[in-house]
Amino acid sequence: MDKVNDLLQEWVREGLLPGAALRVVHKRKVWFACEAGTTSVSKEQPVTSETLYDLASLTKVTATLPAILWLMQEKQLAPEDPLGRFFPDCPADKKGITVAHLLTHTSGLPADLEQRNRDDTLAFPELIYQQTLQSEPGTNVVYSDLGMIWLGLLIERLSGESLDAFVQKRIFRPLQMNHTLYCPNKNHFQNIASTEYSPLIGGYIRGEVHDEKAYAMGGVAGHAGLFATADDMAVYALSWLDEERAILESKWRSIAIRCHTLGRGGTRGFGWDLKGPDRKSSCGVRFHPTSFGHTGFTGTSLWMDPVQEIAVVFLTNAVHLGRDHQLRRLRPLLHDAVTAHLRKGLTE
Repeated sequence: MDKVNDLLQEWVREGLLPGAALRVVHKRKVWFACEAGTTSVSKEQPVTSETLYDLASLTKVTATLPAILWLMQEKQLAPEDPLGRFFPDCPADKKGITVAHLLTHTSGLPADLEQRNRDDTLAFPELIYQQTLQSEPGTNVVYSDLGMIWLGLLIERLSGESLDAFVQKRIFRPLQMNHTLYCPNKNHFQNIASTEYSPLIGGYIRGEVHDEKAYAMGGVAGHAGLFATADDMAVYALSWLDEERAILESKWRSIAIRCHTLGRGGTRGFGWDLKGPDRKSSCGVRFHPTSFGHTGFTGTSLWMDPVQEIAVVFLTNAVHLGRDHQLRRLRPLLHDAVTAHLRKGLTE
C-alpha cells in the first residue's frame, strides 16, 4: 500500500489537506495504517495514531445509531414506535413520526434550522417542535440533523442517562474504544486536530465541537460532537464486519444496512448511507453495491464493504483550510486506490 501512503503525502504537500489518518480493515484485521501531515496549518504537531479528530456527522452512526439499536435489541424500543409515545408534549403533526423515520431521514423535518450561530442558545426539543414539516413523514428523504438530535434526546429519555454517558457505557467501553468521547479534556488529550477558524474566539477551533448546534447544546448531541482516533474507528468498523467483535446482534446490524427508502429520493439504511448499484459515492467505484458508510462535515468518513470485507477509515480536518476544500473529489480517489492496491496485493 505504499502508493496509497504516497497519495496522502502528496495531497498534504500540495496543500489539499493539513493532515490525515487512514486505516484499512480487511478480513477482520487492520491491514494498513498510515498518518500524514500535521494537525493544523502551524505544522507544529504531526498527525499520529493518538490524534483525535472531530467526527462531525460520523457521530450519527458511531454514537446515536448503535445506541438506538442497542435499545431495540433490549426491547426498550421498536422502529415503528411513534415519537408521541415518548414526547407527549410534541405537536400533533409530529406525534406520528416514528423512530424509523428519524433513522432513515424521512421524518419530514427540514435539514437544519433556518439560522444558526456558534453563540446561540438552543432549546431542544422545543426548536424541533416549531419546525414546519417539509413533507408527510415517510414519503421523502431529506437528510436532517434535527432528526438525529431528536434521537439523541430519545436515548436520554429512555435510559435516564446523558447521551455521552450512555454511549460510553454501552458502546465504547465494551469495544475498548478508549479514545472516543464527547468534549475531550484538552489537558489530557493534547493531540487534537484543529478545525475551522472562528472569529468569535479569534483562532482555530480545537478540542471543541465544530458544529454550531452541538456547541450550543454543550458539545453533546445526537448529530455531532464525537471525537475519536482512526484506530478506534477501525475497531468500530470491525464491530460491524466481524461477528466475534459485534456488540449488536446480526439481526439489528442487517436491518440497519438494508435500504428502507427505495423510490423516496435516496438510498438510506438506518443511519447509514448506502452505496447502491448505480449512484456515485464517496467510496469510489470498486466498493460493492451493498456497501454502507457515512461522512462528516469536518472531513471524516467511514465506508464498509461487507462482501469484500473491507472498511476504510479516513479522518482528516479538511475544513481547517476553509469550506471550499477538495475532499469531495479526493475521497473517491482514495477509496479507488485502496481497493485497487488491495486486490493487487492479494493476487501477487
